[in-house]
Amino acid sequence: SPLLRVGIQKREQQRLEIYGWSGAAEYYLKASPAHKIPDVCKPLIWINSRDDFLSPFPDFNLDLIHNNPCVVLWSTAGGGHVGFVESLFPVTSYLSRVVPECVDLVRQFVEK
Repeated sequence: SPLLRVGIQKREQQRLEIYGWSGAAEYYLKASPAHKIPDVCKPLIWINSRDDFLSPFPDFNLDLIHNNPCVVLWSTAGGGHVGFVESLFPVTSYLSRVVPECVDLVRQFVEK
């Protein structure tokens, strides 16, 4: 209902202000990890799903990643926001199988 939506928005605005943000726009701008990419000095694999509704792709300047040799962007077509879950019962995730393969590829690249 519209009344419920207004209540939720007001609560979220209050929560942002409690933590020092003027609003959602400032939070998303300043909290984005994209601003930290130039300072990364250790190997980092950034995994981002194109269907992630909380972190849309691309939601950052890809040149920042291309200009930092320590950062690798691994973009998948699917996977959502958390866990890249395949099934709920039992909980399985293809991320637990694919990440080790990716780490091995990065290790091979670095060792060359």
